[in-house]
Amino acid sequence: MHTGLTEEFRGEILQTRRLANFSVVAISYAPNQVLPPHRHEHAHLSISIRGAYLEQCPMSTWECTTGGTIFHAPGESHGNRFLETGAHLLALELHPEFLSRIAEQGIATDRQFRLTSVYCMRLAVRLEGMLKLSDPLSAMSAEGLCLELLSEALQPGSGRLEEGSCDWLLRVHEILHDRYREHLSLADLAGQVQVHPVHLARAFRKRYRCRIGDFIRKLRVEAACRELLQSNAPIAEIAARTGFTDQSHLTRIMKRNAGVSPAEFRRSRGRT
Repeated sequence: MHTGLTEEFRGEILQTRRLANFSVVAISYAPNQVLPPHRHEHAHLSISIRGAYLEQCPMSTWECTTGGTIFHAPGESHGNRFLETGAHLLALELHPEFLSRIAEQGIATDRQFRLTSVYCMRLAVRLEGMLKLSDPLSAMSAEGLCLELLSEALQPGSGRLEEGSCDWLLRVHEILHDRYREHLSLADLAGQVQVHPVHLARAFRKRYRCRIGDFIRKLRVEAACRELLQSNAPIAEIAARTGFTDQSHLTRIMKRNAGVSPAEFRRSRGRT
């Protein structure tokens, strides 16, 4: 790993490892830590494993929550403001020779790409677990995970579908957005679009990179977060309105997915 890489990330460096085409760094950032505008010499990919922060670019600000994945072009200027929970990130720096090779293949690497993906977060967790290992097989596996993460970041949602599957998958997507508060079963959803439940589960996961249950929980958490910011209703009432069993269920899911409880989320946004 080249000199100065760990200093570029300006957090607490937990683990590092140099691979054939990447250098991987696991970093922890303190609650409310602020990184003023800065530049990284080399392209890198960052994935939020826990916590949340604001990615501040000259023309935009993006709230990066758990699963937030960002490809940063070389020399790109950006700042970061971490929220009350702090954050735990995994960063993959692309070695310059490798970046040149993929750019020569016509892959865009000269601008920022952003997506929020449970799939990327899980890949990052697996990759972090390999950083402590030093055998050749773990290096090969880690390199493969890095390439998969990079592919997801540069071409989000590009997985190929079976011919004719797009229409009914979009219909399932619409149903989930309309009815995520309800207790939907896989069989009910499959019946509405007239496909086998197993086929639905596999096609949905291939297209959206997560299970249907994970997608529903994400929609419920997003709805609960909106209500926490927009109303002063009791948390138990918000939990019931957004499809959770009770307040403790909402708290458990929010901590798992966003690294913060409903009450902490309210306070971090200036609400009481």
